[in-house]
Amino acid sequence: MNETKSHFTLQTISYPFLALAAATAFFYFASPIVIPLVIAVSLAYVLAPFVSLLRRLKIPHILSVLLVILVSLVIVFWVGYFLLAQANSLFKDLPKYYNGLLILLSDLKQDLISRGIISSGEGGIDFEVLKLKDFSGVTKYLVKGIGSILTFVFGSVLVAFLTFFILADQKVIKQKLVKAFGGSKRDVAESILIEISQQLKGFILIKFLVTIGLSIIFTIGFLLIGVNYAYIWGPLAGILNLVPYIGPAIGLFPPLIVAAIQFKSLMPVLWVLIFYEVVQIIEGNLITPRLIGERVNLNPLAVLVAAMYWIWLWGAIGIILAIPITASIKVICDHIDSLKPIGIILGGKKELLESD
Repeated sequence: MNETKSHFTLQTISYPFLALAAATAFFYFASPIVIPLVIAVSLAYVLAPFVSLLRRLKIPHILSVLLVILVSLVIVFWVGYFLLAQANSLFKDLPKYYNGLLILLSDLKQDLISRGIISSGEGGIDFEVLKLKDFSGVTKYLVKGIGSILTFVFGSVLVAFLTFFILADQKVIKQKLVKAFGGSKRDVAESILIEISQQLKGFILIKFLVTIGLSIIFTIGFLLIGVNYAYIWGPLAGILNLVPYIGPAIGLFPPLIVAAIQFKSLMPVLWVLIFYEVVQIIEGNLITPRLIGERVNLNPLAVLVAAMYWIWLWGAIGIILAIPITASIKVICDHIDSLKPIGIILGGKKELLESD
């Protein structure tokens, strides 16, 4: 009986925690290498259908990959240049919006005082004191990171090269991985790779298309309402939608605040709120669930904890890649006996039904 307890304690509790600690150390210290590689693999899943389309048109494989990569780079840099110009204009106007927000809050305070909801001594903050007189420091601080554009360009080119080689040699890479890690259990290694590919291929591509679609819809909606810098708020809302649970809520605030400062009227703010929420409800309850279904078998708590974990490790890029990476880790854990407890914890309702 004592031997059974000892065996249970060491293998089902200690090993998963040791594996988690080792993985955390690896992902943290190897992040300069791992992050571009993970991004490249994700992009390869997104671009693979376009490569297949060109192959059907009888274009050689390498040329198809090269054309898709080049067109993608042109689109990314053109959109990036346009958004950078919009962001530069926003940075110049940001102090004006900041002071406008303070005026709005000051007016709200005075309105509450006049209605007798609060007394003049309960206002707390003197918004006039918070107004900015000299904007040079703010602008300088905001554009301080502009010098890292060269680093971003270099990183983008590196990711493009990695994506090119992954797309060009995807079959060979799969065979090498199976041979390298499979050993005497090549069937198990191949099964893991196939399952990871099946779970992530549709998920990443659908999420990418949904993000692009939301960015376009939000941008058009904000433009029709007349919100300034809609070309920034639309893509920002689309990208933040990738962040589990809290992302959609955060994406609402910038256009809502700008609309309140810009129009100084309740109706445009309501239109922004109604439009944003309607799109989010349709996307979150109808479109994405139907398209993704149960491709990624993760429970909501695991997704939230994974998002916190990866943003702690890798920052903003970590929260975007959290679900694909966690899904891949779950598949690997499901096929390794000592790590199966982690796979069960990460799994959704489907996991419980299968175990029953």
